[in-house]
Amino acid sequence: MTPALVRAGAVFGQELGRTFKRPLFWFLVFLLFLMTWLLSTGHLQIGTGDSSVGGTKAWITSEFSFARALAAMIALLYGFFASIASGMAVISDDEARISDMLLSTPLRPAEYVWGKFLAILAGFLGALGIQVLLAIFFNHLVPNPAAVEIRGPFVLLNYLRPALVFGLPTLVFYLGVSFYLGERWRRPVTVFLFPIALLMLCGFFLWNWSPTWLDLRLNKLLMLVDPAGVRWLNETWLKLDRGAAFYNQTRIGLALPFVLSRLAFLALGLGGVALAERHLAAHLQGDAGGRRSRRRTAADAGTREPA
Repeated sequence: MTPALVRAGAVFGQELGRTFKRPLFWFLVFLLFLMTWLLSTGHLQIGTGDSSVGGTKAWITSEFSFARALAAMIALLYGFFASIASGMAVISDDEARISDMLLSTPLRPAEYVWGKFLAILAGFLGALGIQVLLAIFFNHLVPNPAAVEIRGPFVLLNYLRPALVFGLPTLVFYLGVSFYLGERWRRPVTVFLFPIALLMLCGFFLWNWSPTWLDLRLNKLLMLVDPAGVRWLNETWLKLDRGAAFYNQTRIGLALPFVLSRLAFLALGLGGVALAERHLAAHLQGDAGGRRSRRRTAADAGTREPA
């Protein structure tokens, strides 16, 4: 293993440990536990649009149901908690003067940035995996006679496909953009405002705003710019009642524009990390140049003979 990988691995391990020690992370896991349990009993429903199925109860274990709930929860819960964890990572280190370590050790900005980001991503992917396991546990293993009508057979793909299509790209997008905002401006308020503003945009506009006069081309564009994918799911599959049997048995068909949109959000998140690395490298280079200049000035002043 090369020295660069060793150094990046050390940063990864340290940041992953910090992620799992944060109360914020475990509060997210608690909320996921609570909401998943309530969803499995039918006492909690996440409304993101019209998805009625003619009065017949649809299975909460279907791919459509889990995708709809997961997409909304990614924006409602993960977006806020993940953005804070990712955006505050460099700010916290800056307050602890980690920049001095970057200037005085062989650790490079790329190793530092990607080590931290991948550790935070791994932590929240772990939270996503916990949610999938909780959903399987409550939906299929916990007895609940009152929820028999809304439980279907266990199909692993009903949980894995939504996690991959709706969960991963949105999570990387939130984490990457927040990491860049935190590193670029070093202000917590910027990090906090990003997920709140995006949630308000989605909740009050992207998810439910669909008047009858809306041009079809604009509607399709709005589907593709929704980072959670909720609008696309509603407008493409759930708005028109197809019957409970369809939603219970059919897989979500993925159109090429939507797939490209998910890949674009994935790229935006990774691009944010790359920009953060570039800015940090320039920032550290400027600090190093300034320190060398101050040292030269001090040395010249020390060797200058008094008049």
